[in-house]
Amino acid sequence: MASVPVSHLILFVASLVIAAGVVGTVTTGVDRVSAAVEDGSLDATQQLRTDVTVISDPNGGVYNGTENNVTLLVKNTGTQRLAPDGSGVDVVFDGEYVRPDATTGELVSVDGATAWSRGDVLRLTIDLDVVGVNPGESSGTSDHRVYLTVNGDEELFQFRVEA
Repeated sequence: MASVPVSHLILFVASLVIAAGVVGTVTTGVDRVSAAVEDGSLDATQQLRTDVTVISDPNGGVYNGTENNVTLLVKNTGTQRLAPDGSGVDVVFDGEYVRPDATTGELVSVDGATAWSRGDVLRLTIDLDVVGVNPGESSGTSDHRVYLTVNGDEELFQFRVEA
């Protein structure tokens, strides 16, 4: 008779051990999912707060044939503060990815700023010699596209070079 309560006690203790293991595993999984959702919401917030606009005039001579570069004026119209040297800008020129070492950025609307804030203008210069493109070599007119991406915000700038 005493063997029945002992076996029940053993089964009860075993079930408690298993339940504790399951709770620990589920809690860890929930913490990981919660952290992933939080990270995703921070990324989404940055993307929503980021907005840039190319304010250069496509007919205003953005291409410099002597230096073989393109200079664009890009205004931060969002509320997200960005790097003052334009290092967070991804550039594609005529379908060719422009490496970060082929671009230089300088804030022109604020002196000594540590961030590219709302309303500030960045002068972004793309060195086309590094990209391997020379728009001045084609005969006649040629249309060109510069595609900028900053924190998920995308801008397209098109211009024409007259030969």
